[in-house]
Amino acid sequence: MEKKTKALNFIASAVLTLLVLALVAFFGDFYFDLNDDVLMKDILSGAYTGVPEGHNIQMLYPISAFIALFYRVYRGLDWYGIFLCLCQFGCVFIMLQRVLTRCEDKIVRIAGAAAVFLFMLGGILSHFAFVQYTFTCGFLSATAAFLIMTHEGDEKGDHILAILLIVIAYLLRSEMLLLTLPIVGVGILIRFCLSRIPLSNYYSDGIQVSRYGEKKSLFKKYVILCLGIVLGLVVSTVAHNIAYSPAGWKEFNALFDARTELYDFQYIPDYDENAEFYETIALSKPEQQLLINYNYGIDDEVNTSILRQVASYADKLKTDEVPLPTRLIQSIPFYLYRLRHIAYQKSYEYPMTDAPLNLIAGILYLGTAVIFLFSKDKKKRLPAILLIALLFACRSSLWLYIIVRGRDPIRITHPLYIMESVVLLGMILTEYKNNKRFAIATLIASAIAAAAFVPNQINVITGEMAERDKMRAHYDALYEYFDEHPESFYFVDVYTGVSATDGDEKSFSEKMFVNVDNSLSNHDLMGGWACKSPLYYKKIAGAGFTSMHDAIIHGDNVYVVSKTVNEVNWLKDYYLDKGQEVEIEKTDLVSDVFVIYRVRPVS
Repeated sequence: MEKKTKALNFIASAVLTLLVLALVAFFGDFYFDLNDDVLMKDILSGAYTGVPEGHNIQMLYPISAFIALFYRVYRGLDWYGIFLCLCQFGCVFIMLQRVLTRCEDKIVRIAGAAAVFLFMLGGILSHFAFVQYTFTCGFLSATAAFLIMTHEGDEKGDHILAILLIVIAYLLRSEMLLLTLPIVGVGILIRFCLSRIPLSNYYSDGIQVSRYGEKKSLFKKYVILCLGIVLGLVVSTVAHNIAYSPAGWKEFNALFDARTELYDFQYIPDYDENAEFYETIALSKPEQQLLINYNYGIDDEVNTSILRQVASYADKLKTDEVPLPTRLIQSIPFYLYRLRHIAYQKSYEYPMTDAPLNLIAGILYLGTAVIFLFSKDKKKRLPAILLIALLFACRSSLWLYIIVRGRDPIRITHPLYIMESVVLLGMILTEYKNNKRFAIATLIASAIAAAAFVPNQINVITGEMAERDKMRAHYDALYEYFDEHPESFYFVDVYTGVSATDGDEKSFSEKMFVNVDNSLSNHDLMGGWACKSPLYYKKIAGAGFTSMHDAIIHGDNVYVVSKTVNEVNWLKDYYLDKGQEVEIEKTDLVSDVFVIYRVRPVS
């Protein structure tokens, strides 16, 4: 009978997971959400350098090398897309199966499964269509937290799987895993405390029976869990650092950090107003323009030192910068607004709204508090309320941190909502026997809140798909043009590679699993986060070039691509500043958007 029940739970979880997948496929498609994921895919698949690369820059080396290995075996599949989708739908399956297997009460089991299933549909369905590795990382971390929260007995499999998921998440997007790790830690503390409270001494036949051994065993179990997580992260970091220890990668990592500081947290000061500074670092106005348009790959003299000095100088110019304590106080009203504002999404990302995730989280906080306040086990009441308060304090700290830093896109905030929601759901599922009525009411209320937003999620997906199809019409034409001229090489202006127009058109991204072509590409951006990496130099060397600067003016069949709304006078000014006058000839127009230029020295 037990085997039959397990089989039925497995089948039910699989069917519900496939239903989520089917709804995404029916109403939309599977996209890499951002251009970053596309470039990562190109590096892993070999489309960038001609060989599947384990150093994909954004992820830690072990997972990059693992995915690249599949491309080395067979390059005809979109392995990176498959990996991300397997991670996300695997998380759905694990959560559903856990609810179905852990709940002995039939009504609680159905209500819990409905709450999780509808959360996937009404809360985060669009993330299954527009897949981004940062969100995937957060989802993996949340699933690990849910396994920890619902763990029972001495079964080691739950904790081993949780550690594995956390390590995979860390390898995938280390910064995002570290952001979610405090909530995982709070979840571990909550589960430990709620498990320890019942282990009080008792009397048997007038003799006090100590449960010290059980307490010690419980403590040891959670210490081992924490050590396992730490060990997994340390080993992953060491392996990554070893892989990136060659001098070329060390130099690039320093440049990457300087680039991140300049473009993500600072700004590029105006040249005319700060000419004296630029002269001290030997950066001319045409070279400074390369920083503005992000095409600094053309100039070998723009290096780590230059980027650091510009970022440092920009930071010093911030005379109106508000002190951190003041910024924290100023961010509280916006934080509270995000917490309470409920509205249907108008589009996939902007304007941002957190509904129904904030609504569901609110229901779970309230419901969990009520469940424990009126629990039959009175010893848990006060500790549970304090632990819930600790969870809320933790989430508030993380939210204020990302708001102060100005880094609160939905690929970061939505996983944070999932994290706290699964911790609260775990508390409910471990305590429902002591307050079944309120547990069922909370689960049903959460399910209803999620269900109310399912049509909105579908509208968001269909609307976003229509907008992305318009974008793809332009880029499909450009990439077909590249394929039709395999003897040529094209250097693409960075902002042209990001957006085909300066209007409301969606930024560049690609569909997964459609027209998969992982053969070596004959184009590259003139800047961006992979520029000046060992992979970049490998790519241009494979094309027969020593530098972008020389290739553009001396290479055979080498062209520059820019959108029609962009001027290319900056290119002429740059070469003139280097002592070389050039003429720029418009040779073709693609899709009425992209201009193909040929650049040649005048003499």
